[in-house]
Amino acid sequence: MIAALKTDAGNPENQDRGAIIHRESVLVLVVADGVGGRSGAAEAAIMAVEFVRKNAEGLKNAATCVALLHEMDHAIASDRDAGETTCTLAVVDGEHVFGATVGDSAAWVIEHNGEYTNLAEGQPRKPFVGLDGARPFSFSYRIDKSQRLLLATDGLLKYASPEQIADISCKDSLESSVSRLIELVRYPSGDLPDDITVILAGSNQQ
Repeated sequence: MIAALKTDAGNPENQDRGAIIHRESVLVLVVADGVGGRSGAAEAAIMAVEFVRKNAEGLKNAATCVALLHEMDHAIASDRDAGETTCTLAVVDGEHVFGATVGDSAAWVIEHNGEYTNLAEGQPRKPFVGLDGARPFSFSYRIDKSQRLLLATDGLLKYASPEQIADISCKDSLESSVSRLIELVRYPSGDLPDDITVILAGSNQQ
């Protein structure tokens, strides 16, 4: 499985971050959305992604992802320059995807016909990472080569319907699809309503 990532700013400073981390045959994906309107939002998102990057080797199952988000929450809360952030983390190991999430970013498995499963259905939105009280929501799912895995911040989710998002995500190449998802919510003026980060993983053959 391969992945594509794209991020773009809807605010003067992009407070979103994302990463694709290759660990031999395992793919580790993460998106973080710094909580806007508060100081240190971008710093918190940067810390979240780097925390995952440094600890990717230890992610063996959903429980280890939950534990990592708890550690991340404490570390960001202890940093005087960092604010708060969401964080959605997914690990793809063969036909198995597992992970954990805090906040309101998406983790969906999307079928080739546009149907989708929300892996984070029912997750609590707050408290965010950085308050030393986050409650990570874990998930585990079997995925096959015909499906795609979407991680996205709420800059996409709030401004497009689930049907539009799922339909675009299962068409074209991964690179083309992530670009089209961002363009989906762009205003005619060229501006975006919010910062947006999208990761799409799967096969380029649909």
